[in-house]
Amino acid sequence: MSNPGYIAASFTPTAPRPQPLFIPSLLIAAGFGILTGIVEGFGLLIFQRINWARWGPTLHVSQEILWISPLVDLCLFLLVGVVVWMAARLLPRLPALKVLVFLFTFLALYDWLSVTDRLYQRACIILSLGIAAVFIRWLGRREDTAVKFGKATLPWIVASGLVLGAVIQVSSWLREENAFADLPPAPPAAPNVLVIVVDTLRADRIAAYGCPHPTSPNLDRIAREGVLFENAIAASSWTLPSHASLLTGRAVWEHGVGTVHPLPVLGWQEPALGGYPTLAGALEHEGYRTGAFSANRSWFVRDWGLSRGFMHFEDYFQSPADMFARTFYGHELIRNYIKRIKHGEAQELLRYGHGFGIRKRADVINDELLQWIDRDHRKPFFAFLNYLDVHDPYHTPAGYPDPPWEQRTEVDRYDAGVRYVDDYIGRLLLALDQRHLGNNTLLIITSDHGEGLGQHGMEGHGRTLYWELVHVPLLIRFPGHVPAGQRVTVPVSNSAIAATLIDLLGSQPETPFPGPPLSALWKDRQAETHWPEPVSELVQDKYLVQGDDPSGSQLPTARSGWMSSLVTQRWHLIVHQKAGEQLYDWTADPGERNDLIRTPEGQQAARELSSRLAGLTHPPAGAPRSTPRH
Repeated sequence: MSNPGYIAASFTPTAPRPQPLFIPSLLIAAGFGILTGIVEGFGLLIFQRINWARWGPTLHVSQEILWISPLVDLCLFLLVGVVVWMAARLLPRLPALKVLVFLFTFLALYDWLSVTDRLYQRACIILSLGIAAVFIRWLGRREDTAVKFGKATLPWIVASGLVLGAVIQVSSWLREENAFADLPPAPPAAPNVLVIVVDTLRADRIAAYGCPHPTSPNLDRIAREGVLFENAIAASSWTLPSHASLLTGRAVWEHGVGTVHPLPVLGWQEPALGGYPTLAGALEHEGYRTGAFSANRSWFVRDWGLSRGFMHFEDYFQSPADMFARTFYGHELIRNYIKRIKHGEAQELLRYGHGFGIRKRADVINDELLQWIDRDHRKPFFAFLNYLDVHDPYHTPAGYPDPPWEQRTEVDRYDAGVRYVDDYIGRLLLALDQRHLGNNTLLIITSDHGEGLGQHGMEGHGRTLYWELVHVPLLIRFPGHVPAGQRVTVPVSNSAIAATLIDLLGSQPETPFPGPPLSALWKDRQAETHWPEPVSELVQDKYLVQGDDPSGSQLPTARSGWMSSLVTQRWHLIVHQKAGEQLYDWTADPGERNDLIRTPEGQQAARELSSRLAGLTHPPAGAPRSTPRH
């Protein structure tokens, strides 16, 4: 900010305009860029909570945005500064610094107004231009004061950005270190625990469950080495409530995380997950290092309380591309320009409209997990992974080998995603074996829900509770403790994973999770006789996922009322708040094309099952506010 006389002259219309100084241009750019990014970061964090009802299509941020936004905006503003400086070299009479201040003021104001998500884009542009013009006129009469103020505040702005970044990163590291230091001694020879959730994975797209494509050689091998549950049922047909049930062992109506609720700006006011114990918390009390690694950065995130009990929780992806995409100007560029590209990895950027940003692939999840494991081997670990590679849009990364089948349909492309994630599950297990951890690791693989793939007119999930949406894979492998090659046919809920882990570890006389544990099914053949029938639930949600418009059919969905379902060894009863009941013989009709509710046998079965389902669920008194979800 040297040479104030030159800067003052640049604001005087009659003064000669020498060539602009390079360093002052960069200093002005740095000050504006860092300040814009700091305010933007806080705005993105605050307004994603204020605008909680639009959570689904919002591109979410975590606290790391407080240093990512200043860094990205610094680079952007420096680039603008260099461009204007070069233009002034070609056009000597261009008032370069005046142009810079005008542009930076406009860019900052447009950013800050837009992140509120409360004004139309045109209104933000007009307001920003008007205020920037007024500010330039005001500044033109106070050049000396502005220069002094800029020189005095620039070091503080830079220091604030550096301190924010350091505090966020160091505080996260210290919290984990302190949590590790407070761990009690683990039981002798305690095994490691690895739970893998392949988001949106239908059971019938795995070869071991009958898929005609060779999608899953590694999952098939794990099934041969452990127990496969042929008819595992998810607690819901979308991510948020299902993950809450996986972590607490509770039904959706119990933990209460059935849909999005208002979020306090400064954090949780009530205990998350209904205050129930979590699997991570239970294992932390047993001396386990606990870590979660999420590729679904919309729903398996800290904001919904799913991090309770985890010492380490990675729900952010700090690749340069994703960091850029989550800043305001990053996703503006993506929305307006990069979306025109229709091939390759650029398709990942189109997820902006659905809150995922750049897809966090399985290889990144594996790397995050292995780095965390390698950090300390003094304690056994409990790791909970969420892979998103099967989620729409269905395609494998650029450069990954094509599957041995033609990808003509959405199902073919979906299967290619299954093959990809299966490959990286195999690579992860190989890496654990190379670290001599494989034989002492209790492994569970499941999914949070299935996918419509066109059945019942539904391409996605979360709208209904048909078989293809709630039937998920469930594999358990624990060498020496779980029988190899066994298949269990009785329908079970995968929310029983929490109780099952505690039982297999055998370290707690009483489990904090409702049972019975799934291990009872291979320990006692008679357990199948009175096994609790799995329940799935959906809270009402009027938002309609694109491509799932049921306007041409009469199928009831969660748009118009809450839904619940009960699966027995023959029947699948689906109850809709307003549309009544559907009944399917899923053993003879797994596609659930023939509703038997109006047949004499169906009516008799429905009467009995309805009373049983009513005793297992507590439907909400009224339909809650709607929110988009994926």
